Amino acid sequence: MKIDLRPYQDDAIERARQAIRDGAKNVLICAPTGGGKTVIASALIENNQSKGKRSAFVVDRLSLIQQTSDTFDRYGIDHGIIQASHWRFKPSRQTQICSVQTVARREWPEADLIVVDEAHTVTEAVKKRIEPRDTITIGLTATPFTKGLGKLYDAVVNVTTTNRLIEQGFLSKYRVFSCAEPNMEGVKVVAGEWERGETEKRALQVVGDVVQEYLKHGQDRKFICSAVDTTHVEELQRQFLAAGINAATYTYKDRDEDRADTVNEFRKPDSNIRGLITVTAASKGFDVADIGVVIMARPLRKSLAEHIQFFGRGLRICEGKEDCIVLDHSGNCARFWADMQEFFENGVAELDDGKKKEKPKTKEKAEAEPVKCPQCRHVHKPMPFCPSCGHEYPKRAAIEHVPGSLKELVATGDGNLMRKMLWPMVVDYVLQSTQDMDRAQRKAQAIYHELTGTFAKARVESTTPVACSSEVRNKIRSNQIRWAKGRAKGGYSQPGVAQ
Repeated sequence: MKIDLRPYQDDAIERARQAIRDGAKNVLICAPTGGGKTVIASALIENNQSKGKRSAFVVDRLSLIQQTSDTFDRYGIDHGIIQASHWRFKPSRQTQICSVQTVARREWPEADLIVVDEAHTVTEAVKKRIEPRDTITIGLTATPFTKGLGKLYDAVVNVTTTNRLIEQGFLSKYRVFSCAEPNMEGVKVVAGEWERGETEKRALQVVGDVVQEYLKHGQDRKFICSAVDTTHVEELQRQFLAAGINAATYTYKDRDEDRADTVNEFRKPDSNIRGLITVTAASKGFDVADIGVVIMARPLRKSLAEHIQFFGRGLRICEGKEDCIVLDHSGNCARFWADMQEFFENGVAELDDGKKKEKPKTKEKAEAEPVKCPQCRHVHKPMPFCPSCGHEYPKRAAIEHVPGSLKELVATGDGNLMRKMLWPMVVDYVLQSTQDMDRAQRKAQAIYHELTGTFAKARVESTTPVACSSEVRNKIRSNQIRWAKGRAKGGYSQPGVAQ
């Protein structure tokens, strides 16, 4: 099968080659889910092979070896696999597929070109091999946020962006329903993320709602669901099964052959498995195109990459799929909203150089408001109990859920549709402060222009207002505060307001 490249993929290859001509040895190619990273890599390897040169394609998990081999077979790329007892162990082949686990234990294959899959996962074996820059290296990733990645790679090439792929029909539109952020105050942090044991206790409080919200919004679509750990996975599975929904688990506790059987069944269009529940095993490199619902029940603290990877499990397109529904019980969408939207729109401008960033000065904590004991009426500073009578206050729920607690965010991945959803909210916001239609029209257009960069082709008086979401309201207020501060400093016109 001939490798048929899309125009933006062809352009990305040329930009990568130009970077190499300019002196770069290690080039990172960044493309979102569905952007065709493996296709681009296959084209580079095929070209290298045609020149009689050798290539090594390195994956970060053993499970991806066969997937990559199948892709190379599809494109007619002759190759060997460096893996113990593998029938395809043919060291003489120009192109070799290997895992980081294998090359960490033995010598790397001879290569003129190294391709590192999931390059944001930096292992010591890969780092040691490519750091000297004595071989041209192409890294592939959808999430180039790893600290110090800029020390390993000399240049980054954004193939395209998530929003462009959605607009062009190569990725699915999406709708996001999100809860308020869970209260994670006091939870121990381990390796930059909340400690799983404590997080599990808090996440388990939303189990019932996970099922109910799926029944409410999921439309019986296939789903993938994240959980805190294997105990949480099993509890979620129990809840889904009790509701008559066949959900399977996908964790390290499942045998390799059982996981393979589960995935093979799940991939079938008419699969009897409606959902797959996992921790992190299916957060990347796991592609089932007809997943129509992504359920997040694992709060993340800092892992934007993991959030985007899991979000992307639902963005593949397939026949009959109009959009993907994201049900966020974790607060991740709200927590990472601005960064994710910036990345979806523009990609990454530069890689982290590993240098310690100066932390902003922390503001002094405001003095907590006093509380009044309901038993003895004693007024005191906040504490778990009343110092006067000993009354113990009930522990605050980490996540408060009620049926229907998830609210839709203004997010579709489709700029045109988003603007259609946004205008009625802006109108609602404006009409809270004025009923003068001419004034409301000017104000609404100014706000809308500030949010979207365009003016709405609609009139306030002919629009049915839609209750303004907290996300939109906060964004409007944030823009107004920024404008007011700028005006106070030197003065400038509010965007979109006729002078």
